[in-house]
Amino acid sequence: MSSMSFKVKDFFNGGPNQADKLVEDATSEALDEPDWALNLDLCDLINADKLSSVELVRGIKKRIVLKSPRVQYLALVLLETLVKNCEKAFSEVAAERVLDEMVRLIDDPQTVVNNRNKALMMIEAWAESTGELRYLPVYEETYKDDLTTTLVK
Repeated sequence: MSSMSFKVKDFFNGGPNQADKLVEDATSEALDEPDWALNLDLCDLINADKLSSVELVRGIKKRIVLKSPRVQYLALVLLETLVKNCEKAFSEVAAERVLDEMVRLIDDPQTVVNNRNKALMMIEAWAESTGELRYLPVYEETYKDDLTTTLVK
């Protein structure tokens, strides 16, 4: 049985913090690169209503605010994967104020350039894919006003 199968099996046997545990596994400092199998399995669980997108997005938000550049990056990749593959996830990003945390990450001078740029590119892509984001104050403040001064090339 693969390690992914054990993680999903543990999820169904676990308690209320299993979404956090799955997010921690998907954004572990020990990972050299995103665990695409786990990220996509999490999308499948959300799409099958076996995992709460609210709980998963909350877990990702907790990981974005950590000071580890690797964990931040993997959390951003997981968030991007969810938004692209789970219709429910995008509304949760707005509801859980994840964009606010992304703005803090972008504005923090300690954030590595790669993570800052990843967050900005995600915000831009979301704004282009849905007109709804363009009307959120956080989009106006972050993307339109700060893009030219924040994005490091």
